[in-house]
Amino acid sequence: MPVSARGIDRLASTVLYAGFGALTLWAGVSLINFSLETKLHKDFLMKWEVALERFNKEGGQWPDFSGGNHVAYMDRLIEFMGNEGTPPPLSNTRRAYVYRLKRWGSPEEHIFLLGFGNRVVLYGLSEKTFMKLDQWMDGKAAEEKGRFLGKRSRDGMGYVGVLQL
Repeated sequence: MPVSARGIDRLASTVLYAGFGALTLWAGVSLINFSLETKLHKDFLMKWEVALERFNKEGGQWPDFSGGNHVAYMDRLIEFMGNEGTPPPLSNTRRAYVYRLKRWGSPEEHIFLLGFGNRVVLYGLSEKTFMKLDQWMDGKAAEEKGRFLGKRSRDGMGYVGVLQL
């Protein structure tokens, strides 16, 4: 049975419109994910960096860190920062030092920030998030070079990033 010219035109139009629709959807999701990553960098990480440097310059007292309970240390640091008039930036979770990154089409990330006088340690970064942050901070995504260093976490699933202040 021969296919009519009209049938071929309809098939070509359907394929073309479906392709443009898929391309538009892909671009939209990519743009939304880029904006979420930018928000993590500018509204969370950079603000923490400024707050910790300000707290350090104003002679704020840093709590003792034994390496055991990270949450207790950060709660204590936030208390000290509030007492010195340098409150920490807000987060999108209940805790100021935990950030929830939920990209479209990717698993949710809970990024834990551990602040010190000379560095910020980030736990729970995916490889994609680590590479994006490293590229923004250092101009090139490289684990061992620049101000933002990193290594694979012990579980092998994500990265631990260290930002030198």
